[in-house]
Amino acid sequence: MERDDVLEYLLEAQETLENIEKDLLQFEKSTLDGSLVERDLLDTLFRHFHTIKGSSGFFGLSAIVKMAHAAENLLDYLRNHPEAQDEDTLELLITALDHLNELVEHEESSPSGGDFYKEEQTQFLKKLNEKNDLIRLKQIQTEEFAEPKQEESEFGLFSETKLSENSNEEFGLFLESSDPNPKEEFGLFTNDSEQAPKEEFGLFAKKEETLGKESLQKTEEILKTEKKPVIKKDIRIDTDKLDSLLDIVGEIVITEPMVTDHPDITKLKLENFQKTALQLKKLIRNLQEITLSLRMVPIAGIFTRMERLVRDTAKKTGKQVLLSISGEDTEIDKSIIEEMYDPLVHIIRNAIDHGLETPQERKEAGKQPQGTIQLTANQSGKEVWIEVRDDGKGLSREKILNKAVSLGLIHQSETENLEDKDVWEFLFHPGFSTANQVTDLSGRGVGLDVVRKNVTTLKGFVDVFSNYGYGTTFLIRVPLTLAIIEGLVVRKSDTYFILPSIDVKESMYLSNEPINELYKNNHSIQYRTNQISIVDINLLFGKDSELNDQRSLKEKYLIVTESHEKQMGIVFDEILGNQSIVIKPISPIFKNINGLAGCTILGNGHAGLILDVRKLISNHLSSVTI
Repeated sequence: MERDDVLEYLLEAQETLENIEKDLLQFEKSTLDGSLVERDLLDTLFRHFHTIKGSSGFFGLSAIVKMAHAAENLLDYLRNHPEAQDEDTLELLITALDHLNELVEHEESSPSGGDFYKEEQTQFLKKLNEKNDLIRLKQIQTEEFAEPKQEESEFGLFSETKLSENSNEEFGLFLESSDPNPKEEFGLFTNDSEQAPKEEFGLFAKKEETLGKESLQKTEEILKTEKKPVIKKDIRIDTDKLDSLLDIVGEIVITEPMVTDHPDITKLKLENFQKTALQLKKLIRNLQEITLSLRMVPIAGIFTRMERLVRDTAKKTGKQVLLSISGEDTEIDKSIIEEMYDPLVHIIRNAIDHGLETPQERKEAGKQPQGTIQLTANQSGKEVWIEVRDDGKGLSREKILNKAVSLGLIHQSETENLEDKDVWEFLFHPGFSTANQVTDLSGRGVGLDVVRKNVTTLKGFVDVFSNYGYGTTFLIRVPLTLAIIEGLVVRKSDTYFILPSIDVKESMYLSNEPINELYKNNHSIQYRTNQISIVDINLLFGKDSELNDQRSLKEKYLIVTESHEKQMGIVFDEILGNQSIVIKPISPIFKNINGLAGCTILGNGHAGLILDVRKLISNHLSSVTI
């Protein structure tokens, strides 16, 4: 068996296991009120486990076969004896699913011939088989115990004979050939004399009476057929191939202006060429958008995985939690969605462990015993907004400030003047935790620190909003894709820079605008009603600012940038315009330079440096005072 074939099957197996997890969670939800789960759901689960068992057997994965077979046996019994459903059987099925996931992942990363690799797995399989034997034994004992109650049927053989004799089954042979109705005792003749004439004209009558109905039904069937949604046909493609395609399209995007706007051509008046070049630009733009869309996947995959997390965390904390999901159809780049799992895990765990109260505490606060976590996603421009909202007790400003003071992050005298949004920022400080004791869920202060770090790596933001007593909301904003961005191309001397459009608030031309200098390398300018810090590229990258020798800005362009409601102006010589930028990885030589997010090749053939505006603003404003 080829290793590639096995790997391809393991990918399919993971998808099947995801479906099993979704159905098992539905199993649990439908039985919370004590009712029995629907037969259709049991049949679906049975088929999934049966598929895993059969396919794994073909590839010689014996451990997966044994585990899936045991789960399949349990489900098969539940299908025929639904009254045997209990919490224990559900837990066994979920644990079996976890072991199957482990076996699939292990076989994918380090092939072991398909056998068990942990003692825990063999012990659980033994327990699952014992459960199968136990429930069957109980059923047999129940049936044996119920047999004496059927004493009335002791002479059932004779009573059934009497009944059959009284019900005219004596002539059953003749009656079976016609209707056993007494009125049709001589049905053969009555059918010939009475029904035949009716049927004779019935052919025409039925056609006339039902013609309209039949034609309407046919018309409706045709319309239904026409309105049937087109079934999508998917094909599995290696992401490396998609990345290569994206790189090639990126090169085409870069090369197109180098050809159509070549200096040798711009000097000539070529109207037909300009029309053709414009059409080429449109086609390349469409190609770029389609290529990017190939990497876009619905966020539903990661949202569905949160259901299991909520279930397990709620059980560990003894709380009742309902997860409400919306916007799962929102699409986002595959590379980004993979990095969003950890931040969501930490936020949701914190929401359950710290945010939601116990059922008793919620009753005392006048709330429903069951807490709610709302997980939503929606697209806003070039960003995807992911929101996690809980209806718990909210953040305690006093508790957070006391912890911040004890860690030396702020002085007690400064706490009163802080706004709530500044207080919530302490939550993202490494090692910060308000938990009274360390548990396997929280208390080590690494959760929200990881959230901020991962989201910032994705060029995104994390915002916190809280209303004490009513709940907390975490809002994550990340770009749709990291491969191509919309950027503002600017020039400073002979060097070209790109500022992501999402960070640019405004651009303006300044002439003889007065500069305010507080001290060396600390300058500001009047922007509307505020004073904002202004810098040049030299200062941002560790040199003295050229503004030290100037009292006013002469013939310069100012780009007003914004990050977390903090603004800063950057001075440039020229603005070349806004365009799509294909991001290229920066050389390892420049990786230690703060403020660079990557590089690209511009249409004029020059290299352009992409600025990490948010980091530049943070670094500069932390070192100056306006």
